[in-house]
Amino acid sequence: MEVSSSPAQTPAANGVAPPALPTVEPERVVDHLAAVCQIALGASRHDLEQPGNLLHKSRHAETVSRCTRFAGDAQNVLYIQKDVVPSSSAPSSSAPSSSAPSSSAVENGADATAPASFSYTLTTEISSSPSTVASLVLLKTPQPIDPARPLTSQIFITNLPGPASLNAAAGEQGASLSPWEVLHSQVHHALVPYFDANTRGQQLVNGARGRADVDAKTGIPVTKKRLNDLELSLLHLQQNVDIPDISLAFHSIVQSVLDDADARHAKPSIDAIPANLLQDSSFLNRLQANVNAWIKSIQGITKMTKDPSSGASQEFSTASQEVNFWLSMESALEGIEGQLRSDGVLLTLDILKHAKRFQATVSFTADTGLKEAMDKVQKYNQLMRDFPLDELLSATSLPRVQEAVAQIFAHLNKKLRICPYPIRRALPLVEAISADLDDVLHRLLPGTELVNLDYPQFQALMRTCDGIFRAWEDNVKEFTNVAREVTRRRNEKFIPIKINRKHSELESRIKYVGTFRDNHEQLQRTIVNVLGPRATIPGAPDNTAATTNAASNGAAAAAAAAAVMEEMGDVDAVEEVKQAWEALQNVDLLDVTDQGKERWVRAENLYNERTTRVENSIIARLRDRLATAKTANEMFRVFSKFNALFVRPKIRGAIQEYQNQLMDHVKQAINGLHERFKQQYGHSEAHAMAQLRDLPPVSGAIIWARQIEFQLDGYMRKVEAVLGPDWHLHAEGHKLQEESDLPG
Repeated sequence: MEVSSSPAQTPAANGVAPPALPTVEPERVVDHLAAVCQIALGASRHDLEQPGNLLHKSRHAETVSRCTRFAGDAQNVLYIQKDVVPSSSAPSSSAPSSSAPSSSAVENGADATAPASFSYTLTTEISSSPSTVASLVLLKTPQPIDPARPLTSQIFITNLPGPASLNAAAGEQGASLSPWEVLHSQVHHALVPYFDANTRGQQLVNGARGRADVDAKTGIPVTKKRLNDLELSLLHLQQNVDIPDISLAFHSIVQSVLDDADARHAKPSIDAIPANLLQDSSFLNRLQANVNAWIKSIQGITKMTKDPSSGASQEFSTASQEVNFWLSMESALEGIEGQLRSDGVLLTLDILKHAKRFQATVSFTADTGLKEAMDKVQKYNQLMRDFPLDELLSATSLPRVQEAVAQIFAHLNKKLRICPYPIRRALPLVEAISADLDDVLHRLLPGTELVNLDYPQFQALMRTCDGIFRAWEDNVKEFTNVAREVTRRRNEKFIPIKINRKHSELESRIKYVGTFRDNHEQLQRTIVNVLGPRATIPGAPDNTAATTNAASNGAAAAAAAAAVMEEMGDVDAVEEVKQAWEALQNVDLLDVTDQGKERWVRAENLYNERTTRVENSIIARLRDRLATAKTANEMFRVFSKFNALFVRPKIRGAIQEYQNQLMDHVKQAINGLHERFKQQYGHSEAHAMAQLRDLPPVSGAIIWARQIEFQLDGYMRKVEAVLGPDWHLHAEGHKLQEESDLPG
């Protein structure tokens, strides 16, 4: 078997050449390529050995040579290209598997009515033609292939579909496919996740260092932004509204005159046209038909400015699609203007003028509608030019999103005042920006990782999201005011200024998840408060551990846990809440699709089932303590310990009767204070005691009033213990707050 020669070795410093590195046998690489072709391209070894293919005996030596260079040199890429060969030119010895009609042919871009065969070529440069079915990319590192390691771990493959397969897929599925869609899919679903996964691992390794310091030295944010820019550019390519290219065709005689003038470096003139042709009606009719064809083709472009969408009421699907359309339209119209100023057009119009065919020449510019279209597009592009939409679409962090929202609306509100862009079109444009915001937030927010975030990180994330939504609302309010002002100034027909937010479902879900997590944390911390200071929350920092001995802490925690189990029965509250939270693992909390909503409901129900056991245990213990309390003060102490849980409806409802008892007790106490205050200081026992102690009347009155106020504050604290921190929002609490104000 042939062995590839090693690369030329340079002499060492002492003049002795270093030992040659072992190299892989090229036939081993060829066999690997054949196996890869069978998997990725559906080509058997027999297919590859057909005439014209890479393993045919006429090309085998060339294939081995390329594989030798690929294995040993710094060349790190090879391409295997699969093309459709027309049946008329297909070799007669084609294998049946390579020339199967119907389904196989259609799948690979050939006509279903005729057998098709395929050619397989090995090249160092990729190419694409209408007959290309696929291009298989083989990559390796710049180092030579190590024969001691498997080739599968050293040669990486990527399969890129060609125009033939894309067209076949479009014919079967009814949707047009483009190379940009394929590239965008690979970047979005392969390259970016691969980059994120590896940079995330690097950040975990460097966890002891500051994130900003690591990012600054590795350049991760810059690379991430450029990947986002690439993804965004590919998305723009497939979203753009196609504006047909126009090339004005000239009569053959006019074209020959143009060619002669160009060869002589002279300006074409009507004098170059034979005199008899200038009077030939058939020639003039053909010229006039040419001009009419120009007008019709140009009108096809200019009419797009009146209704650029495909339907009368249909709008652009994305904001970037609309921005790019108007910018591309201006370039297209400028190109048409350039063609209309060309020598060929001017010469054609001069010939028709000479023949007094004024019908075709006088109204030529007006009939095309080019001037009006260009004027409209240039005015609209005062808004579209430098539109900061890419700042939003390529944002790499949530603070950047908030900044981008502010930039977009600042640009939009400023330009709407000075350009005649219709408000009726600005409304769907803002809605499209809302859809882009929704997409960006879904990309940046870790829906499945929110469960594992530490609570401080989660709170910071929620605050940032709230800031984004507040920024949107504030800017939309300003946009609404600007739109109404502009509508009145232009005397346009009144339309309701209403924005249908595309991100409203995501916003609602984020707020719901934030409240859900807050309630979960409150439940955990209240349980710890009830169980005692030695109990710990899984995943929460223990600030007391550093100040006490670890062994004693463990013993105390075990004792506390045992006491808790005795109090709560068979339910380990902390462990039960922990398991309830684990029910949300691997659930995308921000998936607002129908399937995502179903998954969220299932996870939430499972969470509620497990926390209900904890609530029932807490309720049983709470009612037991309240029932055995001998005095109102004991009941107040129990309530103050558990009042953080009163936000949970089930617990609040279970102790309603005890709340009413204590509230009646507080009301009676406050009424007693009122009666004492109404008696005035001179008739109180405190006045008599002050006289015995020789206190001045004014000082005694001040002390007496302060004592009543202090007692009143104590009763208000008891109200808070019974009703919770927001006691003043409660109907009973609000009434007591009014009654607690002592008369002047």
